[in-house]
Amino acid sequence: MGSTAKKHPRDLTEAEPKQIVADADAALERGDVRVVDAGVLREVRAAAALRRDAEQRVNAAVLSARHTGASWGSMGAQLGVRRQGARQRFERKVDS
Repeated sequence: MGSTAKKHPRDLTEAEPKQIVADADAALERGDVRVVDAGVLREVRAAAALRRDAEQRVNAAVLSARHTGASWGSMGAQLGVRRQGARQRFERKVDS
């Protein structure tokens, strides 16, 4: 790319956006960068949203299980971790 330093878009001169586009086009032509399919990025965003939802569900389930008397060992077994790992991960959330 050219020598244009990173600036906020509102601080660019009239010629700088044209140079940025020209530099990007040249980089594409040289093969220095590759275009990523937007569908792939949408899948990443969707997977991240599912992970956040799953984490919230696990947190709620652990809280509920702990309040009904489930041991850290039994919850750890369900989570695929040892008793201590479950306790370290969730103890503060349960106690708050």
